Amino acid sequence: METHYDILGLSPDAAPDEIRAAYRRLAKQYHPDINHDPDAGERFIAIQQAYETLIDPDARARYDLALRGGIAGPHDPFQRYRPDGQTVWTQGFSWSGQTPTSWTGRLGVALILFLGGVLIAFILVLSLLVRVVSGSRRRHDS
Repeated sequence: METHYDILGLSPDAAPDEIRAAYRRLAKQYHPDINHDPDAGERFIAIQQAYETLIDPDARARYDLALRGGIAGPHDPFQRYRPDGQTVWTQGFSWSGQTPTSWTGRLGVALILFLGGVLIAFILVLSLLVRVVSGSRRRHDS
């Protein structure tokens, strides 16, 4: 199993500055907008998870304890992993209980929200045009 340290290419005694530098370098390399490899999105999410866990001293201490085989308790850093391989980051928006296996679930929601905003803007502009046109007709009729 690949650890958060492996994902970021760090040793377990890495300093916070080293963690930040590794995260920035890898986030740029694997960001889905830059890297069009189909696995880049999943790798980017793993990099984010590793960074968020290791940069927080409390989360890192719990994670290190779990790696050493200690009792992890309710804040087990592995609790976010499900048996089906999904994580809280890849579940997306799931109202049916099924999780999307890629970014398409979140992308669909974003697209719906964007198109809804465009529709509202179009309706507002159309109503303004109707008012302007009907106002100019009244002036010509008088």
